[in-house]
Amino acid sequence: MRRILVFLTISILMVGLSFSFYINYKVQSGDTLYSISKGFGIPIPVLLDWNSDITSANIKVGQSLKIPFNPGIMFKPTKTISLSTLAKMFFITAAEIQSVNPSIGTTIPAGKEVFVPLGRENTSFTELADFIWPVYGEISSEYGWRIHPIYNKRLFHTGLDIRAQTGTPVFAARSGVVKFAGVKSGYGNIIIIEHSGGYETYYAHLSKINVFVGLRIEKGDFIGRVGSTGTSTGPHLHFEVRKYDETNDPVAYLPRTNTYVMRRVLSE
Repeated sequence: MRRILVFLTISILMVGLSFSFYINYKVQSGDTLYSISKGFGIPIPVLLDWNSDITSANIKVGQSLKIPFNPGIMFKPTKTISLSTLAKMFFITAAEIQSVNPSIGTTIPAGKEVFVPLGRENTSFTELADFIWPVYGEISSEYGWRIHPIYNKRLFHTGLDIRAQTGTPVFAARSGVVKFAGVKSGYGNIIIIEHSGGYETYYAHLSKINVFVGLRIEKGDFIGRVGSTGTSTGPHLHFEVRKYDETNDPVAYLPRTNTYVMRRVLSE
C-alpha cells in the first residue's frame, strides 16, 4: 500500500498542470489485479475497462496500467445528449459529473469523451426491490412470445431488451459471483452472474466485458458496456432473470417507480 501511495504522489507531481483523469502505473513484483484494485481503491471492472489488454491471469512485472484517480470510466456518446441524460445513464446526479468536469456544459456533443464517476450515488437502488435496473434505456422487446426481428418467425423471448447507446454502462442487478464471461451463440458477448436463492442474471450483446469468472460482484457494480454482438439488430442489452434455470419476466423483479426510465408504463 505504501509503495502505491508513494508512486501515486510522484505521478501527481509529474502530471503538473497537464490535467488527466488517470496515471500510468508500472506493475511491480508481487502485484495482482486484486492488490492493485485494493491499493488504489479502484474496482476491478473499472481497471479492466481502462486496460482492455489485461486479465487477472496476464498481469506482468513492468506492464504499464492506466489507473483513474477516481472510480469512473470514459464515455463517448454516439449521439448528442444532455448532461441530465448522461447522469441518468450512470444512475448518478449531474452535479457528480460536474464535480470532476467543471467546464462541462449542459449538452454533450456526439463523439466527445467525458469522464464519468462511478460508485458514489447509484439512484437505481431501492430498499424495496431485491433487483435493480441493469442499464438506462428504453424497453424495445418484452419477455414472452414475439415475431423474431431477424428470423421473422414466432419465438419465445427469454428476457427483456433495453435499447441504449453503444458503450452505455451495464450494472449488476443483484449481488453474486460471475459464472460465465465470454461469447455464447446468439447472445454474443455475455455475462452470467449467479446469485443466492437459485437465481442467475444474463447480460447479453455486450460490446465490452469487464469481469471474469469467479469475481464477486455487488449489486450496482459496473460490469460491462452495451453493444450489438451476437444475433442483434442494434445496440441494446438483453437481460434475463432465471431461477433454477427457468426464465422469468425480469420486470416482475425490477423497481416499478417513476424513478426508473427503463420500465414500461404499467397500468396497475
